[in-house]
Amino acid sequence: MNTAWIGVIGALGGSALTFLGNMINNRYLLRKDRETREWEEKKSQDEREARLKADKFKVYNAVLKEDGEHEYVRESESSELKLKIFDKVRYVNNMRPILMSDLHLLSRDVFLFVRKMDSYTYDDLNYIEPDEWSNEMANDYIKLIAEIEREYQMPL
Repeated sequence: MNTAWIGVIGALGGSALTFLGNMINNRYLLRKDRETREWEEKKSQDEREARLKADKFKVYNAVLKEDGEHEYVRESESSELKLKIFDKVRYVNNMRPILMSDLHLLSRDVFLFVRKMDSYTYDDLNYIEPDEWSNEMANDYIKLIAEIEREYQMPL
């Protein structure tokens, strides 16, 4: 009878060790899988953010190129107040399509300036003198370009 018990105890001990070994191994594999999945998700998110940032700066580059090649704002020669004249037609035909094509990529501040410029572009505010209207639009356009340039100063 003693030898039978030794065999049973040996089988139970071996089963317990195997079971314990499998538990430890499974925990290790689960942890490894979780770490791999988290690493891949982080890598994917970093790549997505880099791609969005690159696309955003492509839009900014196109805006700054268009702004550099054409004079959107100039000083009024006829006014004592040194009001600015804004080229609204060129903005609507050239600059606005560049900005609106990827509006979702722009920073919040640039987005708000673009929407403000849109409100000027399509509103017919007859109660404001044309010189004041043009001057206000020119000032906001200057702020828009300054904000885009400020985006380049921010760390990547």
